[in-house]
Amino acid sequence: MKISKKGEYALKALVELAINHDKGETITLISDISERENIPPKYLEQILLHLKNAGILVSKRGVGGGYSL
Repeated sequence: MKISKKGEYALKALVELAINHDKGETITLISDISERENIPPKYLEQILLHLKNAGILVSKRGVGGGYSL
């Protein structure tokens, strides 16, 4: 089965968030995910926003902000 690049990046980001959640880190920065998974940050931001609007992720704004499951 062929998955789009957007789908692949979304899965990589979700796995990264799940791993961080298991480590006890509730909030993960876009820049951390982008750097570790080699995903362009602006594109990742759009993907995570889409997942947030779908109710899959939660975001926190400001200092100490980021995304979590």
